[in-house]
Amino acid sequence: MMTRRKTAATFTTSGAFKAVLAAAVVVFGLAATADRMIATSTGGSDTVVGVGGVDAAKVGPPVMTATVLNADDSPDVFRRAASARDAFGFPVGATRTGKHIRDTYRPTDYDEVEEVDGTGQPLALTQFDPAGRLVSAVRFDRPSATSPKVDRDAATKAATRGLSASGVAVAGQYQADADAVLGGWNVHCDRSQDGFKVRGDETRVHVWPDGRIQSVAHVEHQLAAAPAERLGIDDARKVVSGQFDRWFAGRASSYAVQQMTLEWVEPNAAFDAAKLSAAPAPYRLAWVANVKPSGVAAGYVSLVTLYVDAANGTILGGDVVE
Repeated sequence: MMTRRKTAATFTTSGAFKAVLAAAVVVFGLAATADRMIATSTGGSDTVVGVGGVDAAKVGPPVMTATVLNADDSPDVFRRAASARDAFGFPVGATRTGKHIRDTYRPTDYDEVEEVDGTGQPLALTQFDPAGRLVSAVRFDRPSATSPKVDRDAATKAATRGLSASGVAVAGQYQADADAVLGGWNVHCDRSQDGFKVRGDETRVHVWPDGRIQSVAHVEHQLAAAPAERLGIDDARKVVSGQFDRWFAGRASSYAVQQMTLEWVEPNAAFDAAKLSAAPAPYRLAWVANVKPSGVAAGYVSLVTLYVDAANGTILGGDVVE
C-alpha cells in the first residue's frame, strides 16, 4: 500500500508557489478518497474540516447508526449469511443477530449478521452491501497450534473453494503470500474488467496455517460503461502535459511523465473543491498518469497522479504524494 499521504493543509509554501499549486496541490490532497473529511466535535460544536485546506460548511459529524434485523423480516440477509458461513467453514452459533448499518462517514450501508455462542460471545460475522454482495467475513476463534500446516497451493485452493461456494465471483489471478505476523497465508486477487485493473478493488482471504479460512474482504465498485472509442496514449499525454504546463508556467518548476496506464478509477475532487460533497460516482476507464515534479515543486510533492478520462480526455481527478 502507498505511504500515507498528508493533506495539503500540512504544506508550508511561499505565497508565490502557493499560487501555482492552488488548483493542483492545495486543494489536491486526498480530496475525495476515504479520508475525504476529518470530523471533530469540540465543546459541543460540531465542525467538519475539509481536506486540502478547504473549509467545509458547519454540519453535523459523520455518524454510524444501526437498525436491528431479524430473520423473519429479513430472511434473505440471514440466508446469505448462513450460506457464506458454511462456505467458509465458520462456526455455527447458538443464536444469530442481525443489523443494518448506515455509515455516513464513508458513506456506505451494509447488513451484518453475527454468530453468537451460548454465553453471548461472538463466533463469526458476515457483512453484505445493499445489493447482497459479500463485503467481509471473519471468525473470532483461534487456529489449532498442533494441526499440520498447509502449503501455498493448498491455501490458495482453500480460499478459491470458499469464495466460489459463497458466490463471490473473482476475475483475475490469485496470489498467495506467507503472513509473517499472523501466520498462515494471505490469498488475494486484484479485480480487473475488460483486461484493465480496477483501482482499489480486490478480494483478500486470510487462511490459517491449518488451511481454514479466517477472514475474507471483498471490495467491488460499480463501473460505468466502457467507452466505445478510447483516447490514445499520445492524446492523453498531451492532456497531462497541457495541464502541468499551465500550472507551472513562469515558475521554477518542471515535471516528467513517468508512467501512463489504463485503469478503472473513481472520479474525485482532486482539482475541484466544489465536488467535495458530491456523491460517489461509478468508476470510469481512464489513463492514469504518474508525474514527477522537479525544481521548487519537488520540495513539496514527490509524485502527482492524474486521471484522464479515456472517453473524452477530461481530468477525472487524481492524487498526490508528499
